[in-house]
Amino acid sequence: MNSSLVAAVLLLCPLASAGDWLADASKAAREAVIPGANSPEAPKKSWVPYVPASRLFSGEIPAEGWWPMEEETATGSVFRLLGSDSQSGAVRTVLSVRFYDKDTPGFLPIKQAVDLMRRDNKETGRSISAVRPVRVGLGLARTFEIVETRRMPSDDGPSFEEELHHYVAVIPVGEAYYLIRLVSSRATYLEYRDDFVRFMKSLRSLSVR
Repeated sequence: MNSSLVAAVLLLCPLASAGDWLADASKAAREAVIPGANSPEAPKKSWVPYVPASRLFSGEIPAEGWWPMEEETATGSVFRLLGSDSQSGAVRTVLSVRFYDKDTPGFLPIKQAVDLMRRDNKETGRSISAVRPVRVGLGLARTFEIVETRRMPSDDGPSFEEELHHYVAVIPVGEAYYLIRLVSSRATYLEYRDDFVRFMKSLRSLSVR
């Protein structure tokens, strides 16, 4: 193909405006879902086996960039994996694991618990995706996503609004269940999707209560 023909073809091709590109990117982000069995292979990272002191579960966590911690609350042990701060510095990415059974104060059956978490909240402009089943090591997880805007405090000035994104998975273990939640800024949530899915699929039940 000679240079004049190439130039003619290029002139005939419509150029996408910056506005069109941004709209397409925003649409893709809004419609993104947790990948299931057909998900692309996760980026190569170093992961290590992990069991918290409470033996709440066994699983795998990233060897770098995340910091595990555990604490006792009124509803039992809570495991947290702390990630990086958002660009504003007001939100820290956190992946948490809780276990609920009939001995948990205020225990709700799994359907009621999921319905409660999926309730709308006009004050935060909350939007919730449809529930999607994902096959994991413990069986079939119920997964969904939440987007909401929260007013965050600032140490050096007035508070401001930040859009947050939640990946949520509820995994039944008999009548009990695990609740896994990953909270990050909406601007960076896609960076953590593969980590959430890999952790969720690696989870195994141990001697929980």
